[in-house]
Amino acid sequence: MDTLLRHEILATLVILAGVLLANFAISWILRSRVQMSRETKLRTSVFWRNASFLLAVVALIFVWGSELRAAALSLVALGVAVVLATKELLVSVLGYVYRTTSGAFRFGDIIEIHDVKGEVVDQTLLSTTVLEVGQQHQLTGRLIQFPNAYYLTHPLKNLSRIGRYQIGLLTVPVGAGEDVEALKSALEQAAREVCSAFVAPAEAAIREMEGERFIMMPSAEPRVAVALPDVDKIHLILRYPYPADRRMATEQQIIARYLASVHGRRRPSGTGSGAGEAVRLAPPG
Repeated sequence: MDTLLRHEILATLVILAGVLLANFAISWILRSRVQMSRETKLRTSVFWRNASFLLAVVALIFVWGSELRAAALSLVALGVAVVLATKELLVSVLGYVYRTTSGAFRFGDIIEIHDVKGEVVDQTLLSTTVLEVGQQHQLTGRLIQFPNAYYLTHPLKNLSRIGRYQIGLLTVPVGAGEDVEALKSALEQAAREVCSAFVAPAEAAIREMEGERFIMMPSAEPRVAVALPDVDKIHLILRYPYPADRRMATEQQIIARYLASVHGRRRPSGTGSGAGEAVRLAPPG
Protein backbone atom coordinates (compact mmCIF):
# COMPACT_ATOMS: atom_id res chain seq x y z
CA MET A 1 0.00 0.00 0.00
CA ASP A 2 1.61 3.27 -1.13
CA THR A 3 2.00 6.33 1.10
CA LEU A 4 -0.70 8.39 -0.66
CA LEU A 5 -3.33 5.70 -0.20
CA ARG A 6 -2.45 5.32 3.49
CA HIS A 7 -2.84 9.06 3.98
CA GLU A 8 -6.24 9.02 2.27
CA ILE A 9 -7.49 6.16 4.42
CA LEU A 10 -6.20 7.85 7.58
CA ALA A 11 -7.85 11.14 6.60
CA THR A 12 -11.12 9.32 5.94
CA LEU A 13 -11.05 7.70 9.38
CA VAL A 14 -10.30 11.08 11.01
CA ILE A 15 -13.21 12.76 9.18
CA LEU A 16 -15.69 10.02 10.13
CA ALA A 17 -14.52 9.99 13.75
CA GLY A 18 -14.76 13.78 13.91
CA VAL A 19 -18.33 13.77 12.60
CA LEU A 20 -19.42 11.10 15.09
CA LEU A 21 -17.76 12.85 18.02
CA ALA A 22 -19.25 16.21 17.02
CA ASN A 23 -22.77 14.73 16.86
CA PHE A 24 -22.35 12.99 20.23
CA ALA A 25 -21.11 16.26 21.75
CA ILE A 26 -24.00 18.28 20.29
CA SER A 27 -26.55 15.72 21.53
CA TRP A 28 -25.02 15.79 25.03
CA ILE A 29 -25.05 19.60 25.10
CA LEU A 30 -28.69 19.76 23.96
CA ARG A 31 -29.79 17.21 26.57
CA SER A 32 -28.14 19.29 29.29
CA ARG A 33 -29.89 22.50 28.21
CA VAL A 34 -33.11 22.07 30.19
CA GLN A 35 -34.15 25.68 29.54
CA MET A 36 -34.36 25.10 25.76
CA SER A 37 -37.73 24.15 24.28
CA ARG A 38 -38.31 20.74 22.72
CA GLU A 39 -38.81 22.28 19.27
CA THR A 40 -35.51 24.20 19.49
CA LYS A 41 -33.63 21.07 20.48
CA LEU A 42 -35.14 19.09 17.60
CA ARG A 43 -34.38 21.84 15.09
CA THR A 44 -30.79 22.26 16.30
CA SER A 45 -30.08 18.52 16.43
CA VAL A 46 -31.38 17.86 12.92
CA PHE A 47 -29.58 20.90 11.47
CA TRP A 48 -26.18 19.92 12.84
CA ARG A 49 -26.62 16.25 11.91
CA ASN A 50 -27.42 17.08 8.29
CA ALA A 51 -24.77 19.83 8.11
CA SER A 52 -22.05 17.53 9.44
CA PHE A 53 -23.07 14.84 6.96
CA LEU A 54 -22.74 17.27 4.04
CA LEU A 55 -19.40 18.59 5.32
CA ALA A 56 -18.10 15.03 5.64
CA VAL A 57 -19.14 14.24 2.06
CA VAL A 58 -17.40 17.37 0.74
CA ALA A 59 -14.25 16.60 2.75
CA LEU A 60 -14.15 13.01 1.49
CA ILE A 61 -14.49 14.21 -2.08
CA PHE A 62 -11.40 16.41 -1.60
CA VAL A 63 -9.48 13.58 0.08
CA TRP A 64 -10.26 11.06 -2.66
CA GLY A 65 -10.25 13.62 -5.49
CA SER A 66 -7.37 12.10 -7.44
CA GLU A 67 -8.89 8.60 -7.39
CA LEU A 68 -12.28 9.98 -8.33
CA ARG A 69 -10.84 11.88 -11.29
CA ALA A 70 -8.97 8.82 -12.47
CA ALA A 71 -12.13 6.73 -12.37
CA ALA A 72 -14.43 9.44 -13.78
CA LEU A 73 -14.32 8.38 -17.42
CA SER A 74 -14.98 4.73 -16.70
CA LEU A 75 -17.83 5.63 -14.34
CA VAL A 76 -19.77 7.88 -16.73
CA ALA A 77 -21.98 5.09 -18.01
CA LEU A 78 -22.38 3.69 -14.51
CA GLY A 79 -23.26 7.19 -13.27
CA VAL A 80 -26.12 7.51 -15.75
CA ALA A 81 -27.48 4.15 -14.66
CA VAL A 82 -27.18 5.12 -10.99
CA VAL A 83 -29.06 8.39 -11.59
CA LEU A 84 -31.89 6.54 -13.28
CA ALA A 85 -32.01 3.92 -10.52
CA THR A 86 -31.89 6.48 -7.71
CA LYS A 87 -34.33 8.99 -9.18
CA GLU A 88 -36.62 8.73 -6.17
CA LEU A 89 -33.72 9.39 -3.81
CA LEU A 90 -32.69 12.45 -5.78
CA VAL A 91 -36.27 13.74 -5.77
CA SER A 92 -36.38 13.26 -1.98
CA VAL A 93 -33.19 15.31 -1.59
CA LEU A 94 -34.73 18.03 -3.77
CA GLY A 95 -37.84 17.86 -1.58
CA TYR A 96 -35.65 18.42 1.49
CA VAL A 97 -34.03 21.45 -0.17
CA TYR A 98 -37.47 22.78 -1.13
CA ARG A 99 -38.87 22.36 2.38
CA THR A 100 -35.79 23.95 3.97
CA THR A 101 -35.70 26.99 1.69
CA SER A 102 -39.46 27.56 1.68
CA GLY A 103 -39.88 27.38 5.47
CA ALA A 104 -43.12 25.45 4.99
CA PHE A 105 -43.12 24.28 8.64
CA ARG A 106 -41.00 24.03 11.77
CA PHE A 107 -40.29 21.15 14.11
CA GLY A 108 -43.23 20.74 16.47
CA ASP A 109 -45.74 21.94 13.86
CA ILE A 110 -48.63 19.68 12.88
CA ILE A 111 -48.75 19.02 9.15
CA GLU A 112 -50.98 17.03 6.81
CA ILE A 113 -49.76 15.66 3.47
CA HIS A 114 -50.97 12.74 1.31
CA ASP A 115 -53.21 11.23 4.06
CA VAL A 116 -50.44 11.62 6.66
CA LYS A 117 -51.14 13.91 9.62
CA GLY A 118 -48.90 14.43 12.59
CA GLU A 119 -46.41 16.49 14.58
CA VAL A 120 -43.01 16.86 12.91
CA VAL A 121 -40.33 15.30 15.12
CA ASP A 122 -37.45 14.51 12.72
CA GLN A 123 -36.19 15.03 9.18
CA THR A 124 -33.26 13.71 7.16
CA LEU A 125 -32.17 14.37 3.60
CA LEU A 126 -34.48 11.59 2.41
CA SER A 127 -37.46 11.40 4.76
CA THR A 128 -39.59 13.16 7.38
CA THR A 129 -40.91 11.56 10.57
CA VAL A 130 -44.12 12.69 12.28
CA LEU A 131 -45.91 11.61 15.45
CA GLU A 132 -49.34 10.64 14.14
CA VAL A 133 -52.42 12.69 15.08
CA GLY A 134 -55.71 10.76 14.89
CA GLN A 135 -59.21 11.75 13.84
CA GLN A 136 -60.03 13.22 17.25
CA HIS A 137 -56.91 15.45 17.19
CA GLN A 138 -55.12 13.20 19.67
CA LEU A 139 -51.63 11.73 19.37
CA THR A 140 -51.83 8.00 18.63
CA GLY A 141 -48.27 7.23 19.71
CA ARG A 142 -47.37 5.89 16.26
CA LEU A 143 -44.49 7.28 14.20
CA ILE A 144 -45.03 7.75 10.46
CA GLN A 145 -42.13 8.25 8.05
CA PHE A 146 -42.62 9.47 4.49
CA PRO A 147 -40.17 10.45 1.70
CA ASN A 148 -39.35 14.11 1.18
CA ALA A 149 -40.42 13.62 -2.44
CA TYR A 150 -43.98 14.19 -1.16
CA TYR A 151 -43.24 17.92 -0.88
CA LEU A 152 -42.82 18.11 -4.66
CA THR A 153 -45.79 15.94 -5.60
CA HIS A 154 -48.50 16.58 -2.98
CA PRO A 155 -50.00 19.73 -1.40
CA LEU A 156 -48.90 20.36 2.18
CA LYS A 157 -51.24 21.62 4.90
CA ASN A 158 -49.56 23.28 7.86
CA LEU A 159 -51.85 23.13 10.89
CA SER A 160 -49.18 24.94 12.88
CA ARG A 161 -49.69 27.06 15.92
CA ILE A 162 -50.16 30.83 15.80
CA GLY A 163 -47.69 31.45 18.57
CA ARG A 164 -49.09 29.29 21.35
CA TYR A 165 -52.55 29.11 19.76
CA GLN A 166 -54.41 27.56 16.85
CA ILE A 167 -57.78 28.12 15.21
CA GLY A 168 -60.04 25.06 15.20
CA LEU A 169 -63.26 24.09 13.43
CA LEU A 170 -66.05 22.09 15.04
CA THR A 171 -69.00 20.75 13.01
CA VAL A 172 -72.28 20.14 14.84
CA PRO A 173 -75.19 18.50 12.95
CA VAL A 174 -78.71 19.86 13.43
CA GLY A 175 -81.81 17.75 13.00
CA ALA A 176 -84.68 18.63 10.67
CA GLY A 177 -87.22 20.87 12.34
CA GLU A 178 -84.78 22.26 14.91
CA ASP A 179 -84.61 25.95 15.79
CA VAL A 180 -81.37 26.65 13.92
CA GLU A 181 -80.95 30.19 15.17
CA ALA A 182 -81.39 29.17 18.80
CA LEU A 183 -78.90 26.30 18.47
CA LYS A 184 -76.45 28.57 16.64
CA SER A 185 -76.63 31.08 19.49
CA ALA A 186 -76.20 28.32 22.08
CA LEU A 187 -73.11 26.94 20.34
CA GLU A 188 -71.53 30.37 19.94
CA GLN A 189 -72.27 31.25 23.58
CA ALA A 190 -70.71 27.96 24.77
CA ALA A 191 -67.56 28.69 22.75
CA ARG A 192 -67.34 32.25 24.11
CA GLU A 193 -67.53 31.00 27.69
CA VAL A 194 -64.87 28.30 27.19
CA CYS A 195 -62.50 30.39 25.02
CA SER A 196 -62.78 33.74 26.79
CA ALA A 197 -59.20 33.52 28.09
CA PHE A 198 -57.78 32.56 24.68
CA VAL A 199 -59.34 35.19 22.43
CA ALA A 200 -57.12 38.19 23.25
CA PRO A 201 -53.69 36.49 22.95
CA ALA A 202 -54.78 34.54 19.87
CA GLU A 203 -56.07 37.74 18.26
CA ALA A 204 -52.75 39.47 18.94
CA ALA A 205 -50.82 36.59 17.35
CA ILE A 206 -53.08 36.63 14.28
CA ARG A 207 -52.66 40.38 13.77
CA GLU A 208 -48.89 39.98 14.09
CA MET A 209 -48.90 37.27 11.42
CA GLU A 210 -50.95 39.53 9.15
CA GLY A 211 -48.28 42.21 9.42
CA GLU A 212 -45.43 39.78 8.77
CA ARG A 213 -46.92 38.02 5.74
CA PHE A 214 -49.28 40.68 4.35
CA ILE A 215 -52.26 38.33 4.38
CA MET A 216 -55.80 38.47 5.71
CA MET A 217 -56.46 36.21 8.68
CA PRO A 218 -59.78 35.39 10.38
CA SER A 219 -60.76 36.86 13.72
CA ALA A 220 -60.05 34.84 16.86
CA GLU A 221 -63.56 35.53 18.16
CA PRO A 222 -65.73 32.39 18.15
CA ARG A 223 -68.05 32.43 15.13
CA VAL A 224 -70.73 30.00 13.93
CA ALA A 225 -71.65 29.56 10.26
CA VAL A 226 -74.57 27.53 8.89
CA ALA A 227 -73.83 25.02 6.10
CA LEU A 228 -76.15 22.88 3.95
CA PRO A 229 -74.05 19.82 2.98
CA ASP A 230 -77.04 17.94 1.54
CA VAL A 231 -80.81 17.92 1.27
CA ASP A 232 -82.44 17.91 4.73
CA LYS A 233 -79.02 18.28 6.40
CA ILE A 234 -77.90 21.31 8.36
CA HIS A 235 -74.47 21.74 9.95
CA LEU A 236 -73.33 24.40 12.39
CA ILE A 237 -69.63 25.09 11.84
CA LEU A 238 -67.87 26.73 14.78
CA ARG A 239 -64.51 28.49 14.43
CA TYR A 240 -62.77 28.97 17.77
CA PRO A 241 -59.28 29.61 19.25
CA TYR A 242 -57.53 27.17 21.57
CA PRO A 243 -54.08 26.59 23.11
CA ALA A 244 -51.91 24.40 20.88
CA ASP A 245 -51.65 21.67 23.51
CA ARG A 246 -55.36 21.70 24.56
CA ARG A 247 -57.40 21.18 21.41
CA MET A 248 -59.24 18.06 22.57
CA ALA A 249 -59.94 19.48 26.05
CA THR A 250 -61.24 22.77 24.64
CA GLU A 251 -63.46 21.04 22.09
CA GLN A 252 -64.94 18.72 24.71
CA GLN A 253 -65.69 21.62 27.06
CA ILE A 254 -67.50 23.49 24.27
CA ILE A 255 -69.56 20.40 23.38
CA ALA A 256 -70.44 19.79 27.04
CA ARG A 257 -71.63 23.39 27.56
CA TYR A 258 -73.58 23.32 24.30
CA LEU A 259 -75.36 20.07 25.20
CA ALA A 260 -76.10 21.33 28.70
CA SER A 261 -77.60 24.52 27.25
CA VAL A 262 -79.74 22.64 24.71
CA HIS A 263 -80.81 20.06 27.30
CA GLY A 264 -81.76 22.76 29.80
CA ARG A 265 -83.82 24.63 27.20
CA ARG A 266 -85.78 21.51 26.20
CA ARG A 267 -86.37 20.04 29.66
CA PRO A 268 -90.06 20.35 30.55
CA SER A 269 -90.91 22.44 33.59
CA GLY A 270 -90.59 20.46 36.81
CA THR A 271 -88.57 17.63 35.21
CA GLY A 272 -85.60 16.39 37.17
CA SER A 273 -82.06 16.27 35.78
CA GLY A 274 -80.80 12.83 36.76
CA ALA A 275 -77.31 11.77 35.73
CA GLY A 276 -78.63 9.01 33.52
CA GLU A 277 -81.06 11.25 31.58
CA ALA A 278 -80.35 11.30 27.84
CA VAL A 279 -79.92 14.50 25.81
CA ARG A 280 -82.04 14.54 22.64
CA LEU A 281 -80.86 16.73 19.76
CA ALA A 282 -83.48 15.63 17.23
CA PRO A 283 -87.26 15.70 17.49
CA PRO A 284 -88.97 12.40 18.11
CA GLY A 285 -89.92 10.44 15.04
